[in-house]
Amino acid sequence: MPAWFNAVWPIVTFALGLASTHFTSFITEKRQIAREAKARQAERQKVITDRRETFELDHLVRLNEALQDLARAAAQAHFADMHTSRETGHYAGTLLPDGVSDAFHQAGRTVRMLKNLVLDDDLRAQVTRADQALREPSMMLRADPDDAQRAFLAAVDLVDTAQEAIAARIREIYANAEA
Repeated sequence: MPAWFNAVWPIVTFALGLASTHFTSFITEKRQIAREAKARQAERQKVITDRRETFELDHLVRLNEALQDLARAAAQAHFADMHTSRETGHYAGTLLPDGVSDAFHQAGRTVRMLKNLVLDDDLRAQVTRADQALREPSMMLRADPDDAQRAFLAAVDLVDTAQEAIAARIREIYANAEA
């Protein structure tokens, strides 16, 4: 071998080793950066999901209570109208007692406000049907009391169905949080 080869070979070997070390470090660092970015993205996604679930849980619990309050207020209005119908023969033919109408309207406003914040379209539709059905008997002016009673009982069934759907969604959120 030529003399210059013996002099250059250690330098070339050193340079190749140095380049190989830098290249390996560069690849390792790129992979580490990618792993950290993926971990940050997963953490951001978890925070967003947790925030969404907290929002949804809060509103679903409040909606469930508001729906119950609306059903209670609708029942008070219905029973007042049924009591009057015994005397007049017509349903919803007179004014409701003091406070009953206001409680009914306030409970309805609360349900409609919270219902609009429900994220699930099907659940929102169920609550809407229950809300509308609860208001239906009060709009049956001078109707047959038996028809009003049937409408009220149908509304109670829709409220039960909506509340079961709300409870199922709440359980689902908690089950997903535990998983």
